[in-house]
Amino acid sequence: MSVHNSDYSDYEPEQLRAASHYVLLMPGLPEQFLSPEELQAFLEQLLQEHPHLVDADLARYPTPQAQAQRLIDTACEVEVTPGEILQWHPVRLNKRASNPLRFGSL
Repeated sequence: MSVHNSDYSDYEPEQLRAASHYVLLMPGLPEQFLSPEELQAFLEQLLQEHPHLVDADLARYPTPQAQAQRLIDTACEVEVTPGEILQWHPVRLNKRASNPLRFGSL
C-alpha cells in the first residue's frame, strides 16, 4: 500500500477541521464533492474492500472508522493499485447569493 502523507503545510489544523466538504479525485471519473461524513464512509468502505491498504500505521487503530479518520487527518491520497491513486482535499463551498448578478443588466 502506498499512503502518501498530506502536504497540508499551507493549512492550519483548524482550517482542515472547518472544511465544509472534500473534493474526491479518482482516475477516469469526474470530481466529486463529499461532506466530511460521506468521505469518512467512503474511506471506511475502501479500507474494508481493500484490506491491503491497512499499513502498520493504520493497523494501530482498532476500527475501520478510526482508520478512515486517521487517513483524513494525515493523508490526502492513497494508491489502491499500482497507478490508481485516489486523492481527497478539503474545500469550503459557499452558497450562491439568492440574487445573483445578471450580466445582461449591467
